[in-house]
Amino acid sequence: MYPFSKNVLKIKPSPTLTLSTQAAHMRKEGKPIISLAVGEPDFATPEIIVQAAQDSLRRGRTKYGTAGGGLPLRKAISEKLARENFLQFDPESIVVGMGAKEILFHLMLALLNEKDEVLIPSPYWVSYADQVLAAGGRPVLVPMSESFAENPIDIDTLKQYASPKTVAFILNSPNNPSGYVLSQGQLEKLGAWLETTSWWVICDEIYEYLSFEKPHLSLFTLCPGLEKRGILVNGFSKGFAMTGWRVGYAAGPTSVIELVTSLQSHSSTCLPGFIEDAACVAAAAGLPLVKEKIALLNTRRKKAIEQVKSIESISYYPPEGAFYLFLDLRRFLGKTSSFDFAKNLLQKHFLAAVPGEAFGTPGFLRLSYAIHEEKLEEGIERLKKALLELKPC
Repeated sequence: MYPFSKNVLKIKPSPTLTLSTQAAHMRKEGKPIISLAVGEPDFATPEIIVQAAQDSLRRGRTKYGTAGGGLPLRKAISEKLARENFLQFDPESIVVGMGAKEILFHLMLALLNEKDEVLIPSPYWVSYADQVLAAGGRPVLVPMSESFAENPIDIDTLKQYASPKTVAFILNSPNNPSGYVLSQGQLEKLGAWLETTSWWVICDEIYEYLSFEKPHLSLFTLCPGLEKRGILVNGFSKGFAMTGWRVGYAAGPTSVIELVTSLQSHSSTCLPGFIEDAACVAAAAGLPLVKEKIALLNTRRKKAIEQVKSIESISYYPPEGAFYLFLDLRRFLGKTSSFDFAKNLLQKHFLAAVPGEAFGTPGFLRLSYAIHEEKLEEGIERLKKALLELKPC
């Protein structure tokens, strides 16, 4: 038998999806599962978007579309970026794909050569590192700094992990899993340093609309000097509750966008036309369409924070954006890994949450508060009971 791909053998299944699958099996068995593991809102896609898809289907938009996204959708995204982010990207500088995850994967394939290094600050979204590995690169996982709560991206720490092999840097703000949102001053300082490098700068802004304590700002809005090597990644999944629709996009230099489009032509081919039509409506409507739902998420965020505060000796990073609580359980766990704790939490307390190992931060636990308040409250109570079985160190 021929050997498998060494690059693909390095990657591991997504832990968030693995836990969700286990929880779903247990729920089918009749177990009273509460899942705080998956990053998706529990409310429905806005009706105006659903209606646009239905109308498009009735018009017969069920044939192959254009690789990289049809012109109407790319124009709608271009207008959205100009209107909401003050960024000028013409439609030829935009590529649309099957979710931001596919876009990011194709970016890694397009940008990386064997052994190229990508700086990824911890905590990071679970798929970044594995996508780099699958593309033949080397993810350089930058640990959390001691001043993380005040300064999530520490430039001095980044400098220590950079090398002549570094070719790219990934920023995710608002951040999954911790919920940090970089301020204007922090972004400007980071951008000024990145301008002294020659790296690709990839900004994953998928949680753009979910910024509660301060307005979301794009690094590229504040630092136009990064224009020739800056790539903005975003999508419709989180802000519009369209996780299952799979619509993501990138905006950047046309040389990169053309490569990603070419890759897409050999992979997923295109988005369905009726989904593109629905996404056009979402892009045109923008933030005002989902303000009420975002206010609901903010209410849940505040309630979750208050409930977690009642757990004695627990440490956490107050989330300013996204829809997660990121708990530091190291004082409770001792020699127990957060992975083993999460397994016990699911098997014994029927609560699904994601262990910190998935984000490069052992000893932490991520909870999603994007579910109904009653389930959220009960879920945190189950966590509290599980922690009472442990003694803080």
